[in-house]
Amino acid sequence: MDASAGETTVPRSSRQQEAADLKATLKHLRTEPRGWVFSLKLTLCVVLTGAGVALALQPVLWCRIVGVALTGAMFAHAAELQHETLHNLAYRSRRANTVTGIVLGLPMLISFAAYRATHMRHHRDLGTPLNREFFDYGNQYGAKGDRSRLAVGLDWAVRFSMAHHYVFFIANLGRSLLGRDFADENALVSRRIRRDHFLAAAVIAGLGALTWWTGYAVIVWVWLLPLLLVAAPVHAVIELPEHYRCETLNRDPFANTRTIRSNRIAMWFTNGNNYHVEHHLMPNLPIERLPALHTEVRDRIRYFHSGYLDFFVKLLRK
Repeated sequence: MDASAGETTVPRSSRQQEAADLKATLKHLRTEPRGWVFSLKLTLCVVLTGAGVALALQPVLWCRIVGVALTGAMFAHAAELQHETLHNLAYRSRRANTVTGIVLGLPMLISFAAYRATHMRHHRDLGTPLNREFFDYGNQYGAKGDRSRLAVGLDWAVRFSMAHHYVFFIANLGRSLLGRDFADENALVSRRIRRDHFLAAAVIAGLGALTWWTGYAVIVWVWLLPLLLVAAPVHAVIELPEHYRCETLNRDPFANTRTIRSNRIAMWFTNGNNYHVEHHLMPNLPIERLPALHTEVRDRIRYFHSGYLDFFVKLLRK
């Protein structure tokens, strides 16, 4: 039975100790990041994105539609690959992770530095009232309450349009242009966040200049439509199950997070995000090792679904 955020109180220290003891028995799963594995995933993402862009620029309408859909899907996939770089799991080199992560975040206007700082705090604070996520949709975890249908509808509209994220980006770009630091971040992280926003603004300006020079709506077909119509809702769909209506005031990762045992295509597309309990249990474990961890702990997971379709069907029924 799902419990909404706020329904579970402070966890018992025995559960934290149990999780720590469990992780100690799973040390044999740890391996060093294998850069060649991530490079293969990155190459496939680049190739598919290029194919999507090529189709989106064709004069035939059906080609454009397919191209926009493929490009947008790859934007969302790139955000999942970026998540791996946040944890320095893509490559052994921290610099390689940073550079790759910055580039992967550009299509969806995701600052690598801001995302990383917020995401590390999310791992630290999940299970406490201090927990915040980088992609914050307001009623983030589906807390139940006396809310009107209009309010609930607005929640879903905000989530699947990711309107909050674009407003957040514009506000932070303005702050960057003014040279200001960011709340909760030190001077170094603030400088890196400004760097990411300047790079994203430069890419947008470059696409705008290419559009003006060619007289063709390049920026619309290869970025704006894929971002708004495909990448945003797809990203929201991937992210929604992670903690939605789990026990998010419980420090136990088996209670505050959800795992979805899906097919290989879904695991590739979400870059292992479906194994989210496992990721929160051992966040420094390389993504390709999560299925092995799942085999070890699957009987302990409270919030489990056999596939994304299973999750959303049960969610709609409620």
